Amino acid sequence: MDPLSAAASVIAVATFAAQICSALADLRLLCRNLPGRLHAVNNEVADLELVLFQVATLIKERACLPESKQSAIPHLLKQAEVKLVQVKSIVDRLTITCKNAKIPIVGANAWRKEQRKLEELQEDIRTVKCSLNVMLGASNSYATQLLSNPSLSARVMFGTD
Repeated sequence: MDPLSAAASVIAVATFAAQICSALADLRLLCRNLPGRLHAVNNEVADLELVLFQVATLIKERACLPESKQSAIPHLLKQAEVKLVQVKSIVDRLTITCKNAKIPIVGANAWRKEQRKLEELQEDIRTVKCSLNVMLGASNSYATQLLSNPSLSARVMFGTD
């Protein structure tokens, strides 16, 4: 995947994460009696969004990264997108239920049915986020190593490393 396409894909998933954060905020306003787990899911999605923007910046700044250094990014993006779609689906269902509920217990019951799946999705999103963070850290370490070692930097520039 070329750097521009990779950066665009990352930004698209990050933008989708931002939309989900907005939908979660709307749901919290609509159903004030939902538990703190919803806040935790929102925080995880917001954290993922920030990490994705950092990854996009890294890709744009270091367009010369070897393909092997970027190979995990499409896979992690796909995982993130799949998990975010599932969260969005649950949020949409909860929103519709809460809007149509005449009594608060109906919303609470809908939440109870979705709670376990949301916990699993939160953990899956955290795993993807951590993997992306590890990639960011490794890339930054590599860049620091190049900057602090001129001979290594020259070998990398001329393809002898």
